[in-house]
Amino acid sequence: MKINLDDQEQIGIAAIDLFASGMGAFILIAIIFMVLFAATPKQSQPTEPKDCPDPIVPDCPECPPPIECPEVTIPDCPECPEIPEKECPECPEVPEPAIPDCPPVPEPDCPDTPDCPLCPICEDVDATVESEEPAAAPVERLACPEPEHKVSLLPETDIVFVLDTTNSMTLEIEALKRELYVVVDVLERMMPSVGIGVVTFNDRMQRPVIRHHPLRQLTNNPDNLNDLQRFLRTISIHNARGRNPDIPEAILTALKQAVSTSFRPNIENRIVIVITDSFAYPEDQTATYRLARQFSQEKGHRVSVVFVRAYPESEKYLQQLADAGNGLLVADRGSILGNVLLGMLPEKQD
Repeated sequence: MKINLDDQEQIGIAAIDLFASGMGAFILIAIIFMVLFAATPKQSQPTEPKDCPDPIVPDCPECPPPIECPEVTIPDCPECPEIPEKECPECPEVPEPAIPDCPPVPEPDCPDTPDCPLCPICEDVDATVESEEPAAAPVERLACPEPEHKVSLLPETDIVFVLDTTNSMTLEIEALKRELYVVVDVLERMMPSVGIGVVTFNDRMQRPVIRHHPLRQLTNNPDNLNDLQRFLRTISIHNARGRNPDIPEAILTALKQAVSTSFRPNIENRIVIVITDSFAYPEDQTATYRLARQFSQEKGHRVSVVFVRAYPESEKYLQQLADAGNGLLVADRGSILGNVLLGMLPEKQD
């Protein structure tokens, strides 16, 4: 069959159309499969489990008591098993070293002195090392030295201050307040013990006429000393109520209180020291001499006077009062300590 040229061209074009249509359908189907394949989830591939690294736990100290081991966190390690905390060792109990007992030592009668050892063989024992050696034989105690006897310049003494607290005595009152501790300290160095009492007086027209602090031992007794100091702080020239229109003062009333003081038993040395610039009322002067004379009849008892120069007519009366009491008239030195030491000198010898 003869096919002309036009028919051949039509057949070629139809073949090309057919091929192009098939290729387009193939490409379309391929694109659809690619999309579907991309949307399908991938199946998980089994993987080998990773080995979890060993945790690094710091070494726990042996002593002091163990610290808590920290928790270990390992990142990117699925389903890791729990790792137990490392147990820290506890410190063992250390027994205290035993110290050997002192061997029995005979105790002779002796005073308590630093030179009398109670346990001489234990003085060099090392308390940190337990000794395994047998205890040494008992050592004879050293002979106890005789205690040193304190040398006293004066015997034990009780002192009663009879202090004028009227307007002209301001300086003496303040001096006694200021120097009390020094006075006591010096006296304690001069004698085994000292006791002090105080009687203050004003004019007989004033109230109170007198005030009294009982005599107390001050040696080795700070409470009594502080109590006396508190009493002295209350003394003032402004305490008395009423007028004082004349020079004489109530010395007789104060002296009666002083000589009747409750002195310490068995204390032989007893001194009354009157500190004033005035004199007793004329009608009372003879009675004051008699009181001083009666008090000084006992051995070691005397009445001395510290004369504060203000009224010249006072000196004669105060000298006679000191003579009646076997004491001394001491001119005021401006120092209570100096006045007291002078007033404590032994009675005059004929």
